[in-house]
Amino acid sequence: MFMKTQRSANRRALLLIDFQRDFVEPTGRMPAAQNQIPAVLAGASRAVIDARSNGDLVVTVGNEFRPRDYFMNLLRRRAAVAGSEGARWTERLNVEGAVYFAKWAGSAFVNPDLEIWLREHEVTTLTLCGLMARACVTATAKDALSKGYKVRILSAAVACYSDLSRERALARLRKQGVDIIPNAV
Repeated sequence: MFMKTQRSANRRALLLIDFQRDFVEPTGRMPAAQNQIPAVLAGASRAVIDARSNGDLVVTVGNEFRPRDYFMNLLRRRAAVAGSEGARWTERLNVEGAVYFAKWAGSAFVNPDLEIWLREHEVTTLTLCGLMARACVTATAKDALSKGYKVRILSAAVACYSDLSRERALARLRKQGVDIIPNAV
């Protein structure tokens, strides 16, 4: 019978969600509140360093919306369309060596390869950072909870369209059982 070690039973992964040009940069097609971006990038950078020093896995997840999804791309102002400049990861967050998974909807779990990879690596706890708090971060957190993961969100590393929408999204997630962590991992 295979027995998990204590380490693998508590394996964590840091998920960095949608740190892409269309959401981070002020010239992007759907930018987050720009007053939040410097602190969010600093918080995410600290989280990457902390995760690596703790032996946690680092995973990047980015929108790659399908070019032929004309109606939804129109609603999204053609943000993060696969292959576009806006879908590229921002250079302001160093994620060298991180595993990357594309998604084409709000939740990172729309890509079944993500969960397969997490299960293969015996991850039980997910720490989330990213954009947007009320959309993709929320959708990923909810799906992770429903799949049995423990979910933590680093509030200092999460942005949204406004300060109010960010705070409301985090408050809703806290009520649903997500641990909201004010600082680094």
